[in-house]
Amino acid sequence: MRDLHEKPSRRTVLIAVAGAAPLLAGVGGTDTAPKVSQDVVHYQSEPKGDQFCADCKHFVAPTACKWVAGEVSPGGWCRLYKKKPG
Repeated sequence: MRDLHEKPSRRTVLIAVAGAAPLLAGVGGTDTAPKVSQDVVHYQSEPKGDQFCADCKHFVAPTACKWVAGEVSPGGWCRLYKKKPG
């Protein structure tokens, strides 16, 4: 079990911030939510194993992401990767 005095990991904080972005923007959707920089999520233009942007639930074809600022490659990857359902 985790010690309550232990600091949260950087990843935990980033994911929490990304999840709270729509609420902080005052809207229910992600269309106008602030996006995080590619550096913050360690975006890379190559896949990581079998994980890649075009297979991520946050990817918006042809070259965008709901959470990451700027253009992203369909074959890229970042720490916010979440496999599309199904």
